[in-house]
Amino acid sequence: MQDTILILSQEPSAAALVAHTFRWRQLYSTIQPASISYAQAMECNPRGFVLVGRETMNQLDPAFFESDIPLLALGEAAAELCLRCGGETGNAVSVSETVQLTHHDDILFDSITSGERRLKGYSPMTLPENAEPVMFANEDCIAFRLRDKSHYGVQYPIERHDPDGAQLLSNFAQQLCNCRANWDSDAFIDDSLDEIRKKTEGCEKVVCAVSGGVDSAVCARLTSLAAGNRLYCIFIDTGFFHQDEPETIISDFREYMGIDVVHIDARERFLNALAGICGDAEKDQAVSALIREIILDVLASLGQRTAVVLGTNFSEMLDGYASAVEGGEARPLPYPVVEPLKKLFKDEVRSLAQDLQLPVSFSGRQSFPAAGLASRIFGEVTEERLAVLRQAEVCFTDEIIENGFDRRLRKFYAVLLRSPEAPDAYSISLRALQAGRTNVAARLPFDLLERVTERILGEIHSVSRVVYDLTPSKSNGEME
Repeated sequence: MQDTILILSQEPSAAALVAHTFRWRQLYSTIQPASISYAQAMECNPRGFVLVGRETMNQLDPAFFESDIPLLALGEAAAELCLRCGGETGNAVSVSETVQLTHHDDILFDSITSGERRLKGYSPMTLPENAEPVMFANEDCIAFRLRDKSHYGVQYPIERHDPDGAQLLSNFAQQLCNCRANWDSDAFIDDSLDEIRKKTEGCEKVVCAVSGGVDSAVCARLTSLAAGNRLYCIFIDTGFFHQDEPETIISDFREYMGIDVVHIDARERFLNALAGICGDAEKDQAVSALIREIILDVLASLGQRTAVVLGTNFSEMLDGYASAVEGGEARPLPYPVVEPLKKLFKDEVRSLAQDLQLPVSFSGRQSFPAAGLASRIFGEVTEERLAVLRQAEVCFTDEIIENGFDRRLRKFYAVLLRSPEAPDAYSISLRALQAGRTNVAARLPFDLLERVTERILGEIHSVSRVVYDLTPSKSNGEME
């Protein structure tokens, strides 16, 4: 069993950063809402607790503070922990320049040097009698530990690519919680294969719906290793894929992974299901409902001794997404369900795909909306509009790849809108995001954009305008 650090928070993005930082050091951590009871938390067999965010403290079960299990409150949660223990906090200090950080000789700060740091802000703390200071910003106490147990409050921020923050978390996990740094792909693969075998024991078929995305491809690969010829892969053709993509996906599964995939042509059903629907959320709901219906039909046709594999990953859970197939916890499937990727962030799934030697057509495929190209059409989805969008995508993709930008971009795609000039014409909005964990539009060369525009206007007569979208993304939906 993996040694676990349990992160408790009401702020998913901040908690995810802390979890990622642990995992980069090969230390396993997972996230639960701050409202979880202590008894429920203990079912995860945690070696330590990390609290993130001010609201976390208001939600937390008091039993956590009575526990002898090491606890680390970060940022605003540290100031709240000070108050809870009987201390006081001063007015928040906004820092516009560097401060002098000094820390005591404490195991939490092993290999971390004192010196000047840039902090966004902090609240000076006056500690209760049962606490001792362990870090100062100039003359102000910003971190402490309780004298009778390994409970810490630290206002040092955990930021991306900060080695000191990563070292602090590593010290907490390894030195105070005695966690082993053994979270790697080999350990995960072994655990996943065992889980698939146990949950599908006695099942004659294990159904895995694949879409060409990295999540479902990794699930199919793991299931093929665990279940062998009991694996029954299906590809549901919604009609909302890229040009010639369904044929390519099925061929790649057979050629590179030795997995046969059953092609279910449901294009007409999906198009009818979206008739008259214009909103993105409504499109997603309609597509997800029909996918579920088709998978249930497949499961019913295979008999009762059947299990199903879902590709839900940890990033989706944090974002509040329910599986498009399972339809959320309120509507569980009436079959044994396996979710091998439920512990992994999206970037960890991609890394696992490489370790499993999946072809780049799967491991490097851009994420795609649940409703596919239907989500990239403003207004109702029709065969004509899908055809126009596919043609525009081909023009854009060809130029991106030919000029070597496909490896430099996180994502690139086209969106179809009504043209402002004529009611019977369309506009194409081109979208590209910089590589890395960023939501900023890429600065593509003007001559490339000019060539794409000339091609689209010259090859697709129903398009009268082409624009490049520079708007920063604020959500996953805007990145799709």
